[in-house]
Order: sequence, then structure tokens, then C-alpha cells
Amino acid sequence: MTDLLIMIATVVGTFLMVVASLGVLRLPDFFQRVHPPAKSSTLGLLFLLIALVIELPDVETITKAVLAFVFLALTAPAAIHLLTRSAYRQGIPCAQDPTPDDYREFVDRQDKTIDPARLPSDAKIN
Repeated sequence: MTDLLIMIATVVGTFLMVVASLGVLRLPDFFQRVHPPAKSSTLGLLFLLIALVIELPDVETITKAVLAFVFLALTAPAAIHLLTRSAYRQGIPCAQDPTPDDYREFVDRQDKTIDPARLPSDAKIN
């Protein structure tokens, strides 16, 4: 029974990792490509860690698995958010125009409040 659970968790985790990889390859622009690694691979890692904990049920392994998952679950969404926010501000094109584009108003307001004298010499405000 334990071997069956390990096998199922491993197959599901691997499948989710493969789906994340396919999403990176198949989706049309940067903003859509960053979502599969953040979501599917995090869930895939969860299943692989569950398989590991079932195989090696000691306190040290469980602690490391929980800490690894918590760290990834907390940092992956924040990292993806910062990447997409930076890409948006840099003007990386989207496959489709985002509607509604609430962040554009915020970016435009921030750009108007920046003192041009404090910008680096190669920076431009649109």
C-alpha cells in the first residue's frame, strides 16, 4: 500500500512538473509563461515531497520537506509578482492587451512624481 502511494505521488508530481514545462514552452508571452512554473511546479514539488516523506518517515526528513515546501510556497508567488511587475514597467509586450489595465494608471502616476534629476542618465520616462 505504501509503495502504491509513493508511486501515485511521484507520478502526479512529475506530471505537474511536465505540465509546468509545457506551459513555459507553449504560452505566447512572458506574462503568461511565468504562471506555470509558479503554480504547477509548486504543486508538483508538494507531491514529490509527500512521496519522500512516505518513503522516509523520520522527523528530520519531514521537517526538511515541510520547510522546503513552505519556503517555496511563500517565495515563488512573490518572485513571480516582482518579475511581472518589472517586465510591465520595462514595456515587455503582452500577447493581448490587458483589460482592465488598472496598473497602468498607477505606473503613470508614479512616473509623473519622479524627479527627473534623480533618474540615471540612461533612464527615460514615457
